Amino acid sequence: MDDGYAHICSTKIDRPAKDALSFLSDPLKLSSWAVGMGETIVHDGILIEGFNANINEPIWAKIEVDLKSKTLQYYIGPEAASLVPRIMIRIVAPDVLQEDEACCVVSMITWRQSSMDNARWESLKALHESEIKTVKQLIEAGVA
Repeated sequence: MDDGYAHICSTKIDRPAKDALSFLSDPLKLSSWAVGMGETIVHDGILIEGFNANINEPIWAKIEVDLKSKTLQYYIGPEAASLVPRIMIRIVAPDVLQEDEACCVVSMITWRQSSMDNARWESLKALHESEIKTVKQLIEAGVA
């Protein structure tokens, strides 16, 4: 069901879940796959500053990791002081999938803000579907 409030995209990665977690939780690697962030600067090891060329605005992010559930919350906003948890990535381990230990599934969920018109929302969904493919390529290539 697509109610217009959230979008999910997933990919199976032929690397262990720990590799995906390491890669996706590293603020220094965010610009290698999160195209919407553009080039980034990491402040104090946790606060990430970027510039979204698609909407011509600064963008800030912070990554919060729950190691037990292998869930990452990406807090995003136009200012460092106004970050909200708009993107979540969940890494599903092989035991849940009944798969080989050397793989995992990475799912990205994003929530639509009321300020996004349909064109902006559709663009964001397409961007995330492209980004998840890049995540797969980079992790499988051993960039993690």
